[in-house]
Amino acid sequence: MVIKRRNFIQAVTLGVATVMTGVSSPLPVEGPALPGTKPLIINMPAPDGKYAFFVDGRKQLIRIANEKGHLTVPEHSCIIEYTGEDGTSQLSVYIDQNTSESFLLPGTSTWEVEPEGEFEWGAVILGNPIKEGKIITRITGPGSSSPTVEIVDVQGRTLVKEQVKKTKSSEEYLFDVQRFAKGIMLVKVSCDGFNKTMKVLH
Repeated sequence: MVIKRRNFIQAVTLGVATVMTGVSSPLPVEGPALPGTKPLIINMPAPDGKYAFFVDGRKQLIRIANEKGHLTVPEHSCIIEYTGEDGTSQLSVYIDQNTSESFLLPGTSTWEVEPEGEFEWGAVILGNPIKEGKIITRITGPGSSSPTVEIVDVQGRTLVKEQVKKTKSSEEYLFDVQRFAKGIMLVKVSCDGFNKTMKVLH
């Protein structure tokens, strides 16, 4: 197994993973690749589950089992992006056109439900650092649900804890933290097995 120098340098620059090539016996791929694409074996030391990757900006959901999974990538060089296991760090890795197997840092799994089509749970902070002591978080997922939002300080003390009502697949919620001391806060969103913690600067 040979580490390609170009891949290694670019992966280290991005702070992500080491891309490996020249695998002697690749794993079998699930289904045929589309024209102009090829399979890529993913090695990720993470729990079994479904993970979201963006290949040159296009989303793919794949299943990791026994720390392995399969992506479909272009035949040319590309960039893979995904969310790290901490739920906040956005990781990127350069994939050379000759790469057949990639070793990635652990990512965050995604939860999905299918009431009216497929909705993926997610949460992001809109604006970081925040302005005027207002935290705005966008939560995506199935409607008719009640996620819990908890805001804690770096000492782990709960500042705000509220169960919000969701009626649409994507909604925004505002929390006023102006009265609390400035600094780093953690925003925790949880519902139906979905858990995400995000750092925000007040």
